[in-house]
Amino acid sequence: MSRKRQSTKERTSREVRKTAGDSPPPLARPLPPGSVRQSPLTRDVEVQAQKLIHEAGSTDAAKSAVDVAAEREHVPDFQEDHFAQRWGFASRAEMRAASKPISTAGGDTWWATQVADNRWVVWNKNDLAAARTFSSLDEARRSTESLVSQHENGHG
Repeated sequence: MSRKRQSTKERTSREVRKTAGDSPPPLARPLPPGSVRQSPLTRDVEVQAQKLIHEAGSTDAAKSAVDVAAEREHVPDFQEDHFAQRWGFASRAEMRAASKPISTAGGDTWWATQVADNRWVVWNKNDLAAARTFSSLDEARRSTESLVSQHENGHG
């Protein structure tokens, strides 16, 4: 009974690659344009941004909301709005519409605005103090020359 022993290994129909160099493993999928693996934002800022996107309803609406907020926070405009409200006006535009321009000998433009109790204040973008009020427009105009002198000497 001599029988040749058959091999326990049988050939299969699947192919085995010979070396790894023939077909390297696929590279990681590239990210879609505009995405990053790690956010450049702090975790808290990113969470707030995501909340804004969800509350606004879309990324475009959220971006628009940020633009509006940034515009409103523009420091000189914000300061002028606050200044106008201090004197009883709804906005800087309303205050400017109610104001009279005053040009000084040095070429600076100031504004004289009539406020409550028929008093006048003098101001410009660089000086929103309006620490004094004046009884007339003429007195307000005369005061601008001393205001200019104070600013030129660093006392304003």
